[in-house]
Amino acid sequence: MTVELITIGAELLSGHTLNTNAQFIGDQLALAGVALARQISIPDDHEAIVAAIRESLGRADWVIVSGGLGPTNDDVTKKAIARVFHRTLVFHDEILTALKERYARLGREPGPYLDTQAVQPADAEFIPNELGSAAGIILTDGGKWLAAVPGVPREMQPMISDHIVPKIAAQAKTSVLSRTWSTTSWPESRLYAALESLIRDLPDVSVAFLPSELGVKLRFSARGADAHAALERFARDVRPRLENALYAEEDIGLEAVVGLMLREKQMTICVAESCTGGLLAKRLTDVSGASSYVVSGYVVYANRAKTELLGMDPELIERHGAVSEPVARAMAEGALARTRADCAIAITGIAGPDGGTPEKPVGLIWLAIAIKGAETTAREIRLMGNREMIRARAAQAGLNMLRLRLLGE
Repeated sequence: MTVELITIGAELLSGHTLNTNAQFIGDQLALAGVALARQISIPDDHEAIVAAIRESLGRADWVIVSGGLGPTNDDVTKKAIARVFHRTLVFHDEILTALKERYARLGREPGPYLDTQAVQPADAEFIPNELGSAAGIILTDGGKWLAAVPGVPREMQPMISDHIVPKIAAQAKTSVLSRTWSTTSWPESRLYAALESLIRDLPDVSVAFLPSELGVKLRFSARGADAHAALERFARDVRPRLENALYAEEDIGLEAVVGLMLREKQMTICVAESCTGGLLAKRLTDVSGASSYVVSGYVVYANRAKTELLGMDPELIERHGAVSEPVARAMAEGALARTRADCAIAITGIAGPDGGTPEKPVGLIWLAIAIKGAETTAREIRLMGNREMIRARAAQAGLNMLRLRLLGE
């Protein structure tokens, strides 16, 4: 089974928009045991889209097209698809009726061009869009298949994972089982060194390392009737090698794992942040139900805020500097005292690109964890990357430090 992907939009080529759709679609296909053979990005141009679809259909069994299904004049994908498949564009009353009913349920007035979304290629299969107005489209002719989905990621993703990939996998007759585990604090090279002998000795299981600035996801895959047993054997041998770098045997964010631990222990949390500017609080409250354990957060970016909001002694900052162990400890303890939460995370550091010195370079971070009735702990870490990466990694390190404390490590 050969699958190619065409992503449409001038914004993808100019660099204004990151092409996350290609990453998501390729990942979903890989989970189903189907490799994406080719991916290209082209502008919103009718002739370019027609040429790209024809070229891909000449090689592939399936072509997935993402983007250009909106109601405005630069959304020309439907016309191009109809031309390639020699179909007319016809008005579908049922599509417009469903859209109007959804807008009425939401108490919203339909947009001025909503009716254009009911104009679709004849004899197509449509995929409902619960989050937008552009339906997904599936067409087939002569053993070739095409699926077109909106370019908006939140609209595209359920169409791909719930409708299109299962259809492709059924035709490909793939039999692949995969598991994705989540790790943090270990670089990819250390993870590979820990698993190298297993990967060599158990060739029936393939391992993919999926790094990001927050950690590395490990995907284990196996095929055939013995796939489940092979993955079980592999998982049993992998667990002790990963030590405390493994935080979940699923694809999940560390904030969700920490939130679950706090719920199970019936503990509440507050945060005090300097260089991360509220990112840690955002991560914690991104999780549905976080109101049951998140009390509050302090963004104490300026030294004055540290003293006024957290009750810190100004001399502590003058003596040790804002990025120091004593200040991190005082931030965590001050937040804990003022909110009456059960635990607190504090982060202070130098995210750059300016502000570093030879003694305290860019990337220096101090973390502290204060837990009611227990000793406050702090640690220094040195992070690499640009400002955004350092802030993201500092928040991740703070969450991981709390996770380890809650585990008793």
